[in-house]
Amino acid sequence: MYAFERPPHQSFAGLAEGTAPRIRALNDYWRSKCNDVVPPPRSAIEPMEMRSLLPYLLLAELTDDPFRIAYRLVGTAVVRLHGEDFTGRSHDAVASLADSGIEESYRQVLSSKAPVFGRTALYAGDQSWISFDYALFPLSDNGKTVNKCLAIECIAPAQDADAVPPRGRDTHRPLAAPAESGETGAAAQHQRPRIR
Repeated sequence: MYAFERPPHQSFAGLAEGTAPRIRALNDYWRSKCNDVVPPPRSAIEPMEMRSLLPYLLLAELTDDPFRIAYRLVGTAVVRLHGEDFTGRSHDAVASLADSGIEESYRQVLSSKAPVFGRTALYAGDQSWISFDYALFPLSDNGKTVNKCLAIECIAPAQDADAVPPRGRDTHRPLAAPAESGETGAAAQHQRPRIR
């Protein structure tokens, strides 16, 4: 039985037990770039040093007044999870993130200049939810004001990331609850509403 109500959003100031290994790896990488400057600048982040994490990463640009989140980079695994590539779009234009609670975590990163870890969920289109863990790591071009954020999203440990089919127009398998996972093809996909 699947509840239609979104699972509660949770956020944490530090790593929790059971945090996804990819999130732990990015945490270690970000900390290695801090040195004497916290948060580190965007220029300290070298994509080739974390190639295995790239599909799960987002790079967001943040402004404080007015508060705004704009996604400058969205990894392929994140695109698959959300069912769309929202590179170049603002947070409020991404339907899958509406009411997810992540916006508040970005606000927290902006004010605290420290990482925020959390868990939220995406609507799967069939009255079920896909839980995912995330972490937000602040970046600062001047060493004082947070103006960017390196983020990561990973399917929650209770769910197998490889079992989650892609979402969106060009997919061949629908995102289904386990009881419906035998359905395949475009016809099955059209039977479910999608967030857009």
